[in-house]
Amino acid sequence: MPPPTEITQRLSGPLDLASAKRDVSAPPSSALLTARVIENLSEVAYPEGIKSPRIELNVNVRDGRFRYDHDFLMQFMHICKEKPPTLPALDVLGIEPVDQ
Repeated sequence: MPPPTEITQRLSGPLDLASAKRDVSAPPSSALLTARVIENLSEVAYPEGIKSPRIELNVNVRDGRFRYDHDFLMQFMHICKEKPPTLPALDVLGIEPVDQ
């Protein structure tokens, strides 16, 4: 590693969100049509074979700001492939997409 005086900092330029602007009046995807607000995670009945999120992550949760663990979310990787219409492209956010 070079000495601290030789390390260059990468400065990001201004974020251009012009290409991220989309028609927000577009209807939601089919999965969102039947979605409902979750107020209490312990009251959610998951289908057989689906593990619930870890309870300890949400002990003192407020205002429905739930936290979901990696294993819980990965159960839906092959099912939930639709992006919300308002989600900007990853490269616009400075994130490189990962091919799967």
